[in-house]
Amino acid sequence: MKKILTILLVGIFVASIPAASSLMLPKMVMQNISKTPIITTDVPEWADGNISGVFGLKNETGEYVILGNISGYYGTWWGYSGVFQGTWETLDGNQSGCFAGWWIFHLALGSFNVTGSEEEGGYLGLFRTNTTEMTINAIAFGSYEDEHFVRYAMCSYTEFE
Repeated sequence: MKKILTILLVGIFVASIPAASSLMLPKMVMQNISKTPIITTDVPEWADGNISGVFGLKNETGEYVILGNISGYYGTWWGYSGVFQGTWETLDGNQSGCFAGWWIFHLALGSFNVTGSEEEGGYLGLFRTNTTEMTINAIAFGSYEDEHFVRYAMCSYTEFE
């Protein structure tokens, strides 16, 4: 019975990815996405800590191919939910942009943009936090311009004192 329930829930989750990634976030969070990268000295008032790491994809052999760097801030609402905001940049520096969103338990919903263009997209992700090593491992299912993609992120986080 547990297997059937698990398969059913995973099926619903996978089937809802295109619909969830096409949702526009309320203007409150979209206003937080600036067209210029966040400077590390511009700490938002709501921030409880910062995040930094890399994002990439898996190749055919199952190895991670690092595509770029991410950095930003997170804020906690009730301990199991909150908001995040940051910037991303490819390793070659050809593309960059900003991202923002919400998280609840191990689920994240957000949007991103590409600096210098009108490209915007959304993503739905799952993440796992290791509090002893202060790390976050995430997988996101994203969409923009009728294209869907999967990205992985490996980050560390620091809680502000």
